[in-house]
Amino acid sequence: MDELKLQLKNCYGIQEMETQLDFSNNNVAIIYAPNGTMKSSLAKTFASLRDHVPVEEKVFGFKSECSITDEQGLDISEKEIIVINPFDENGFEEQGLLMANDILRRKYLNIHKTIEEKKEALYAQIKEALGYSSRSNFEVKKTMLRDWNKNTNEEYSCLVEIKSLLKSSHMTCSLKECEIDYNVLFNDKVVALLKAGNTSDLIAEYEEKYSELVNKSLYMRQGVIDHNNYGNISDSLSNNGFFAADNEVILKAKDGSDRIIVKGQSQLDDLIKKEKEKVLNTKEIKDLFEKINKAFAKNKDTQAFNAFLQDHQEIVPEYKNLEQFKKKVWIKVFKEREQLLIDLLKEYDKAQFDLKMIRDAAKNEVTDWMKALELFKERFYVPFMIETSNQDDVILNMDLPSFKYTFSDDRGDKEVTKESLLNVLSTGERRAYYILNMIFQILVAKKNGQESLLVLDDISESFDYKNKYAIIEYIKDISEYTDANDEKIFKILLLTHNFDFYRTVASRITKRGNSYIAFSDCGTIKLERGHYTKNLFSNYKDRLLKDYTDKIMLASIPFVRNLIEYTEGSEHPDYLLLTNVLHYKPDTRTITLEQIQKIFNDHWFRNEKLKFALGRENERVYDVIMSESERIDNVEKIEIESKLILSMAIRLKAELYMKNKIVSNLPDGNNIIREIYSKKSQSGRMLATYKAHINDSSMNTLELVAMMTPENIHINSFMFEPILDMSLKHLYDLYQDVKNLA
Repeated sequence: MDELKLQLKNCYGIQEMETQLDFSNNNVAIIYAPNGTMKSSLAKTFASLRDHVPVEEKVFGFKSECSITDEQGLDISEKEIIVINPFDENGFEEQGLLMANDILRRKYLNIHKTIEEKKEALYAQIKEALGYSSRSNFEVKKTMLRDWNKNTNEEYSCLVEIKSLLKSSHMTCSLKECEIDYNVLFNDKVVALLKAGNTSDLIAEYEEKYSELVNKSLYMRQGVIDHNNYGNISDSLSNNGFFAADNEVILKAKDGSDRIIVKGQSQLDDLIKKEKEKVLNTKEIKDLFEKINKAFAKNKDTQAFNAFLQDHQEIVPEYKNLEQFKKKVWIKVFKEREQLLIDLLKEYDKAQFDLKMIRDAAKNEVTDWMKALELFKERFYVPFMIETSNQDDVILNMDLPSFKYTFSDDRGDKEVTKESLLNVLSTGERRAYYILNMIFQILVAKKNGQESLLVLDDISESFDYKNKYAIIEYIKDISEYTDANDEKIFKILLLTHNFDFYRTVASRITKRGNSYIAFSDCGTIKLERGHYTKNLFSNYKDRLLKDYTDKIMLASIPFVRNLIEYTEGSEHPDYLLLTNVLHYKPDTRTITLEQIQKIFNDHWFRNEKLKFALGRENERVYDVIMSESERIDNVEKIEIESKLILSMAIRLKAELYMKNKIVSNLPDGNNIIREIYSKKSQSGRMLATYKAHINDSSMNTLELVAMMTPENIHINSFMFEPILDMSLKHLYDLYQDVKNLA
């Protein structure tokens, strides 16, 4: 199935569509389609073929014609089609109870012993690093799980969380490993005193003053980078030979007033020491430290801690968040043994995989459903867990599986019914729930090994970004599934109206030729290949340098205006000038190409300069906009620049029309217009004034202008989906209507 040829007529909402999809070089294709264009109708068409039922046109009852063939002209078989809509709950439930047989088997060999040996070797070193002898009864696992607020069966997830934070700057511990003594830092008497009397208030006051002084430092900022971070950076640079290779570090003051070039570790350490002393030697800090010192000195059980504080005053602020400080200490000692931790987790992961595959060579079978559940838990982020409640019976007695649902949030875990679970989940979370159906069907199809067309209809809709990207990575994995002959099993067709999903899939999975944008032209669905998969304005920049046209220059004006707003602010003269290109102002018709060229070169083309105004310096941008608008034909296409230019022309003409009507019809019209010009939201204010005082037959057209053009004119490089979804013909018609206002 290297090619699909589609010839459709009156197939659900598709009036007519004739196209070819090429899977010969890439087995994944994606079609972005605005809502109501063709997406769901195409999925329904494939589903009808799969179910061997007639394709229909349900509104007018027109006769449907449907032909979907491969490169040899053969009709695609219903057995080759898999259509998945994540909200298909019935498919999930019915197929979810089927058992799959003959799953992979592997021999179980000494896994637990290997894991335990690696874990005990790591924990022995951790115990020593925390200041305990090998003969001490201190339990690393028990204390670690308590400090990380984990249950006994969460040891692995705790280690994973620790590993994920090893390089986190906000979890840096100021103590060196040789200075750590867990019992001194966190014994029960110290913790009790920290929570008793006014000690906690003193700690909080100290931390607040400490943070204030750190933030006054030119080179430190609390919670971002302070002497603790700098100390770690200094050690890391030195240990990796950075300074030995004659490299230098430039430290820039926060306020831009100064910069220091550091040429060696000693110089960096001296700077850190001075900055630290500026904080710790202030009168306010010294006074507060003395009060804290006295509180701990009174109690003989905390005298060891008090002595420790004398040499490590910088740790006092850490006790404002005692639980966080404990975690920082754990991360410190694990960081020194990172490779041992990585090796243990790898071994543990391998063990879990092996244990899922086989428990007993004679009796154990892992169902496709169980595998789907595991894959789901690994891939997706949801506040619930699903697991088989009769796993042993499923494995040993071939019973049908039943499921247990557990809902989780910051209040804890609670077992619930399926109906209760679905009632509390968000739309995106329910969709993630139904993704189980997709995983199950794909695993079964993979096991069958038959080449299949997998049609996925809007599977990412309503997902948060974590689950959206989890879906994308899963699709990428599916695309690599192969049969016994190492041939890829699936041809995947993705249908979406989420442009971010389209562009991400196009950049990560499909090739340029397999990314399409659909649009309707007089009822005929057409596909544009490879459009807008990259940064639109990088493309515009290249075209302005190599293949200049006024159309691209004009379409870039809203982007450059936004660029100036982000970098210079909305009061910058160049931002205001470009605003006067997009809104009708007193000087709109006087702005020249030379002025636009200068702004482009100052803010966008800083290296290789544009010269499009050469020989036409005094030509008016307003005239160019109107001229280009007249060149645009009443032909439907997805071209963004034509839609932008029409939107600009529509807005300018509409505002000029309203301005003239207000001036000529209202006694104080000129003053009203001057007031509107002096404030933001010019179009909205002008329309409100027009509606309040004139409100004639032009209102319908003017309100359409207000609805259709703002998103286009305020385009930026991350958000031009509204323009893609808008019909060029609708904008063309609106342009004609605005021209005809009288």
